[in-house]
Amino acid sequence: MARQWVKDELKKDPLKHIVETSILYIKTHRETVIAAIIVLVIVIAISVVTTNRLKKASELASEQTGFASMYLKAGYIDQAIQLCDQIIQTHPSGIQGGFANFYKAEAFYLKKNYEEAVKSYQKALTLLRKKEDLGAMIIFSIANSYENATKYQDAINSFKQIVDEYPAHYLVPEAQIGMARCYEAIGDLKSAISYYQTVGSLNPTTVYKTVADARLKILEKPIINQN
Repeated sequence: MARQWVKDELKKDPLKHIVETSILYIKTHRETVIAAIIVLVIVIAISVVTTNRLKKASELASEQTGFASMYLKAGYIDQAIQLCDQIIQTHPSGIQGGFANFYKAEAFYLKKNYEEAVKSYQKALTLLRKKEDLGAMIIFSIANSYENATKYQDAINSFKQIVDEYPAHYLVPEAQIGMARCYEAIGDLKSAISYYQTVGSLNPTTVYKTVADARLKILEKPIINQN
């Protein structure tokens, strides 16, 4: 008997069974089904409208970041900051907010407001770190801002971050020279010489070696005289 029951079940068409069951349910629960369909249609409509609005808002923000970049190039620094603030307000996270913070930082840097530049660069770094090689570039900008603000130890830490996190990046020699400059500024000549020597040995026949050698000629004399 058991085997015959299994054979009978296998002969049944599963799809036909589902359709028949569904039709029976709809007949006995007509109002519930209609209400469910209406709700589903509304949800789909809302989803489509929301998606379109978000897409349009994203496109608008991308256009605005382009205008912010143009303002900077044209020298309209304050207008660039205002536009970036508008973008950040509507898109605080994501790529648009990241670029808005970056251009805002660039504007503050041009205004020589290095503390505000660092703040905006750091916000941009959080959002753009993984996009191509922007991470190293933004950290480099942070280091330069610290150096210009005479916060030399912070600048050294940021330059070193590039060397540690992006050892193969083209900015590494410039970061090492930046570290050497900052060590000079705080009076640590031995560390400055060490980094200039490193740059010269790792980058022969380049402008980096030329810069490093020029500084070494000046810095090594007092060290020799002291010995």
